[in-house]
Parts: sequence; structure tokens; C-alpha cells
Amino acid sequence: MFDGVAMLIYLSIVYVWSLKIGPLGRDYACMAAPAQHLPFLAAQLFTLEMRLFGTWVVGYHLVNLILLFGCMLCLYQLVRLAGKGPYWFGTLAGALFMANPVHSEAVLNLSGVGDLLPCLFALAALWAYAAHSTQPTRKKMAVAVILFALAALPHRQNLSLIFALILFEFIIKERGERCFMRLTPFVVLALAAEAIHVDMLRMENLHPARMFAPLYFIFYPLGYLPETARNFHEKPWLGWLAAGVVLIILWLIQRKAKRPAILFGLTAMFAVRLFQGGQFIDPVHLVGGGQLLLANALFNVAFVAMFHRMMAPPQWRHPIVSFTTILCIVFFALEIRSECAWRHASRYVESFQTQAEEDTDVSGKTLGLVLDYQYFLGAPLCLSDAVAHDTPFSRALPVRPLLPLHYDKAKPIRAEILGWSPDTATVRLNRASPLEAVPWPYELAREGGKQTTEWTVLETRAVRDDSLTVSITPRTDMLPRPLTLPETPQ
Repeated sequence: MFDGVAMLIYLSIVYVWSLKIGPLGRDYACMAAPAQHLPFLAAQLFTLEMRLFGTWVVGYHLVNLILLFGCMLCLYQLVRLAGKGPYWFGTLAGALFMANPVHSEAVLNLSGVGDLLPCLFALAALWAYAAHSTQPTRKKMAVAVILFALAALPHRQNLSLIFALILFEFIIKERGERCFMRLTPFVVLALAAEAIHVDMLRMENLHPARMFAPLYFIFYPLGYLPETARNFHEKPWLGWLAAGVVLIILWLIQRKAKRPAILFGLTAMFAVRLFQGGQFIDPVHLVGGGQLLLANALFNVAFVAMFHRMMAPPQWRHPIVSFTTILCIVFFALEIRSECAWRHASRYVESFQTQAEEDTDVSGKTLGLVLDYQYFLGAPLCLSDAVAHDTPFSRALPVRPLLPLHYDKAKPIRAEILGWSPDTATVRLNRASPLEAVPWPYELAREGGKQTTEWTVLETRAVRDDSLTVSITPRTDMLPRPLTLPETPQ
């Protein structure tokens, strides 16, 4: 009871600042067509939220926080059963999981239920199975089977959850206590989930780098610098080398610690990422990181088990308690910083929507969004999405995105139109670091670099330290009149 109240207090301290953040990024598409962009159960819940809350953003965020708190409670119990240490280690795991900025979007997006609900069912199923495996009863077995069905059948991101159950049975249980027969109903359900989501078994979803490289950001939730991301993209061998070093370090930790919970948490973390290589996570802004919720929870099982092992010598107990306290404070601060970026992005998007409505109402024609800002410190501005759908928060406007860029409040971009015709346009972007301004894979930061979007073909004509000249060619039809952007809100 005390630990649950403590985790609720931590959750409130971190996320009270986010309750008035408006819709951003994927929210608009999810609101316009929930069934197309969210898993079935999450789509039903999100539809109900829209009916109940309308434009009251606090309601959406409260639902997200309730689901997140449920995940924390399930993780708390899983740590207790897997690690068999003091109960406060479960609180530590829950706090670090809750405040990790790598999956900020799962809580700060109004449509975060698409990430949170599958994770909640998966953690609840793991907890129920662990409880049944520890003290088998028919009631616990039935609850575990039902929760696993709710986790795996409607949610494609939980397709490999079965491997976490197998690893728990094989690693956590003693040799004489193992009973693989109790896994039978779960294996049957997992096969049924594979039949439902058979498209997840395609080779494109088994891309090794996209499956496992994002796991690095669970314990380094700051993202790469654009220079680093481009180096890894252009020189894949650097990524493989870094992965090899990390695996050796993890192996040495497990070899020294010899704690089953560490091995279980790490191997299960990798296992649940199988078949998710087709889902991109931006390595700089961490957009898409919501899909790392379950992997992060399992990592924290191993993480707190490592601290438990380090506290075995009496002289290390006080330093470890002090270090974990500081670590929680750092994670809390990082997440609050992320919320500040999301609040600023929300205000900017609202200003843009107002300006876009005025301009389109006056002209009555399709307008071209020259600077289609995408991300700001991890917050998905995605300006073109904000006026592409009819939702409780937006009106679909005749605005066509032309040039995707990233936004920097400290170094705002000034667009100078050097030439504009129906067939092509040339734009110079001033006062911007080219590499920081252009999106992944950063091709436009090099002279002669090309990038194709839904509407345009972009080519870099000139690159300077503080400017970038890009030509814009329409893929179909013609270029519309340019749309101006609002000033940065303070």
C-alpha cells in the first residue's frame, strides 16, 4: 500500500505539468480514424474518450496516467516475483520506468492509449503468469490466460510476448520447479496471434538494427546528435561494433552478478522486440519510442536486480541507495524537460492552425507549407498533420506540405524565397544549422543531396555554415502559393 502511494506521488510530481498539452503529431490522424491507426481495444477506448472529453485535453491525459500507473503496479509485482529482493526495488523499477523520456509520446500524446494499453495487458499477463508459476492455482492460471489473450491477440506489438513467459520459466524457476506444460495454452494463443498478425512475420520486420538498436535509448534516453545518427546511417559497421561492445559488457555483468533476474530481464527485453524492425524510431528525437514501453519495463527488472546484487556487501548499501535516489531525480528532471518542449510545441501548433485558417479563408486556394516543421526536442510539431484532418481540435485545410524540417526555438529558421513558379521553387534557409534542421536520413545536409516526400522532390543546391538552399519540385500537379508561418510564441 505504501509503495503504491509513493509511486502515485512520483507520477503526479513528474506529469502534473503535462495535463494541458494539446494534440500533437499522430494525434490528429488517430482522432480522424482511430480504427486505422490504433489497435482494436485502444481504438475503442480512444473513441470513447473523444465522446466523453471532446476538446478537454486534461481528460485524455488523465486516462494515459491511469494506464501508466497500472503498468507501474504490474512492474512492481513482477520485480517482486522475479528478483525476490526488498519491495522497494519494485518502487525503484516503477519510478525509473515511468520517468524515462524515451517513451514520452506514450503519455504526452492524447492518443497514447495505443502504446499504453498493449503494454499494460502485457505486463499484467507477465505478472499473472509469474504469480501462477510461483504458486500454481487454477484461478491464477485462468487469469493469466485471459490477460495473455488480451495482450497478444488484438495487439501486434505483443506478438513475441510468449518468449518472455518461456524465459521466465526457464531462467527464474529452479530446475526442479520448471513445468513447461503450463505454457501450452499460452503457446496456442501465441500461434493464434501469429495467424491474426501474419504480416508481422515479413522479412522487413526482422531488420536487426531497427529491432534492437533503439534499446540503447532505454538507458541513454537523450537521443543521438544528428552527426552521430548520420555516421551510424552511413557506416553501419559502427553500429555493429557498438552493439558488440554492449553485449560483451552485459555478458560480463551477468557473469559476475549471477542473478537470474538480470539474465531474464535482459533476454526478455530483446525477445519482445522481435518482429518490430519495420517500425522506425527516430534516433535523434526518439519519436516512435512509445513502442519501447514493454522493453523498458523488462530492462528495469534487470536493472534493479543488478543494484540488489551490488548491495550485498554491507558497505555498499548506503552508496547504492544514494545513487538510485539521484538517478530517479535525474530521470524526473529529464521527463519534465521533455514536457516543457511539448508545451511549447503545443502552443506553436495552435498559433499555426489559427494563421493557416486565416490565410486559407482569405485566399480560398490551396497553399504550400514551405517550412513543414516536424520535431522540436522530441516533441512532434508535424505542422501539416495539424491541418490535414477534421477532429475536435482541428479543421482540414487545403494546405500542402512542401519542405519537412526540424524546429529550433533558439535558432529559428528564416525562409527566403529565391524563386517560385508552378513548376519549381528555390528556398534559402537562413540562421539554421543545416544538419540540425533537416530530417532523417540527413541527405539534404549535403550539397546535391535529394529527398522525396509525398508531394515533392527536394534537392540541396548549396550548403553554408548558416544557410541551406533547396529546390522544391512538385511530384504531381503544380506548386501552390506559399503559406507564411506564425511567430514563435513565448
